[in-house]
Amino acid sequence: MWRLLRLLGISFARAFVHDAFATAKASAYSSILTFFPGLVILGSVLANWRKGAPYLREISYALGSILPAGSNTVLNYLKGAGKHPVGFLLTTSVITLWTASGVMISWMEGFRRCYELPKVWGLVKERLIAFMLVIFALVPMTFSTILVAVGSKFETRLVPYLDPDFSPYVLLMWGGLRWVIATLTSIAVIALIYHNAVPRTQPWHSVIPGAVFATIVWFSVTVGFRYYLQHLGDFTTIYGSLGVSMALLVWMYLISLVVLVGAEFNALLFPRAMLGKELTAISSSKP
Repeated sequence: MWRLLRLLGISFARAFVHDAFATAKASAYSSILTFFPGLVILGSVLANWRKGAPYLREISYALGSILPAGSNTVLNYLKGAGKHPVGFLLTTSVITLWTASGVMISWMEGFRRCYELPKVWGLVKERLIAFMLVIFALVPMTFSTILVAVGSKFETRLVPYLDPDFSPYVLLMWGGLRWVIATLTSIAVIALIYHNAVPRTQPWHSVIPGAVFATIVWFSVTVGFRYYLQHLGDFTTIYGSLGVSMALLVWMYLISLVVLVGAEFNALLFPRAMLGKELTAISSSKP
């Protein structure tokens, strides 16, 4: 236990040395530019799909659970997204993909510092890998959303046929299952990013601990930040109508910092994975 706490302390210290705070700031800026266009696309697609209501409900539930206080404005923004022309959705999708890849590039830079790897990818290759990571990250997220939405429809049809004494237990079980799916999806997405976002691909067993750590701290930070906004801080008083956006920006900054610290944690747990082939080649070439 003490060793774990010591490693966590060293991970935060290394994150400070590797300038993770500046990297997280750049990532948060790209995240906020991705978030709202993404909501427009998602809301419009679901609005045009006659069977999209349960998916909209589950996505709204998930956003309401993980976003900081003031998320009602964001949920109304999602639900209010109406039908848009195909050209508008295509151009918005391209912009969203580009800004989302900016998040990945910021994280990739931070991961290289964690593992002390040189930058060997060119601008084009790095951007293409970032695009790939964005698309790959959407796969488990989409699958979990479909799974939860289908399960919700099944629950809605099943509950009327159950004994009233058992209905609360079914609802409780389904609520717990939602969180299990959300947790496993988060771990899978973060591990996928850790695995592929550095020049030397990391083994799966060496990225899972950081992904688990990042997921736990992510949820904890979200709960803590929500409590702060509800009881101690009021961004609306400071920033006016921009309060919700600023709260989201700070929250995304904290999440990015957590992801970077998780990479530091992996690098400490598996130090032999810190030196890639590129560094070995550089060292052997020195006289």
